[in-house]
Amino acid sequence: MKVLVTYFSQSGNTEKIARAICEEAAKAGDANLKKLEEITPDMAAEYDCIFMGSPLHAGSLAAPVKEFLGTLKATSGQQMAGFITHMAPAYPEQDMDAFAEPMKTACKEKGIEYRGCFDCQGFLEEAMHAPVQKKLALDDEKWAAMVKQMTGRPNQEDVDNAKAFVRRLFA
Repeated sequence: MKVLVTYFSQSGNTEKIARAICEEAAKAGDANLKKLEEITPDMAAEYDCIFMGSPLHAGSLAAPVKEFLGTLKATSGQQMAGFITHMAPAYPEQDMDAFAEPMKTACKEKGIEYRGCFDCQGFLEEAMHAPVQKKLALDDEKWAAMVKQMTGRPNQEDVDNAKAFVRRLFA
């Protein structure tokens, strides 16, 4: 099985999970790790399985990921799974479905089998703390608690959970 693990990452959170997914996927076949900007739709079409990673930006997949999904080529027998990083401690299950909707839609349109989405908390870049705190209207105490919750994420447990996600897909 030929596996592509591709991702868009600005702070390193999504990249850390991408590396864990690629390491585990390599146990099932030929796995390649590529930043999203390093691949083309033609290159992606050569793989049996694609893991597509994105941070959440304002509750949605990053724009470059959504744009790339729109350029995928229709292929027979291809599979896709997503992985998402976000600053919030957790999202309800129904929200995860909404976040992954662009992936599901692209898969349906291109005849690609959608295999699910892994998500985990990441750490928000320092430069984004003040704007996000303001947007969420959190006082300093609540914001400090949120920062404490995301510090060190994604952690080893998140990496292990990402690898377990891959094992479940290939079982």
